Order: sequence, then C-alpha cells, then structure tokens
Amino acid sequence: MKTAEAQNILDACRDEANKMGKAVTIIVVDASGAPVVLERLDGTAPMTTMVAEGKAAGAAFTGRDSALLKAMAENNPAIAAAVATRLGGKFMPVQGAVVLKKGGVVVGAVGVSGATSEEDEQIARVGANVVGGGENVS
Repeated sequence: MKTAEAQNILDACRDEANKMGKAVTIIVVDASGAPVVLERLDGTAPMTTMVAEGKAAGAAFTGRDSALLKAMAENNPAIAAAVATRLGGKFMPVQGAVVLKKGGVVVGAVGVSGATSEEDEQIARVGANVVGGGENVS
C-alpha cells in the first residue's frame, strides 16, 4: 500500500471522527499489519494507539474485519491465542477495523479506537470507502 493511499484513508477517517465529535486514534497498516500512517487526535487516550493497531493488524493478517474476529475469538479462543502469538501480541479482536483489498487481495486494514466499537467501525468504513469501500485500493 502506498503512503499517499494510506494518508487519504486516514484523512477521511479524521474528517468523519471530527464530524461525529469523537477523539480517536486512526491507523492504516499494510498486509503484514505494519503501520503505514497513524494519527491520535487531540484528547484521545494513549492506550487507543495500541488498541487501534491491534484491531488493524489482526484484520489485515486474517483478511477479516475485526467485528468478525470478535466472534472468532469468542467461539475459538485457541485460534485467537495463536493469532495473537503470531502477531507478537498485537491482536485486538474487537470491532473497529476494516480490511482493504486490491484485486481481491488483502493489502492492509484501517483501524480506529477511542469511541464505541460501532462508532470506530463507522469511522474506519468511511476511510475505506475513499478507496473503493474496502474492496479495491487503487
């Protein structure tokens, strides 16, 4: 994923968060879960950086939005533990991250933390929609 693409996603997320009046952390990661861009808005708790990264890294690594990972972790904790181990503990199976794909291939994810899980996901989806609804990054 190109840095400019990731920045466009982050900018759209920031705009949505500001419109909603939510102080959040936004991160865009590549397919390996490595950060490409990150921003913690003023007034956001420091721990949201870790949570947003864990949501996004898990989504990118598994190719599933983090809302689905929450159910996976509840239904099969052994798999969740294995993913957490593989990601060096950077795995947060909580709603708020959306997978980004290009040509059907996962190229990254956008994760948000600081509001409710549903609001975090709403903000992440707005960012993903900038580049094709989370389905096609150009």
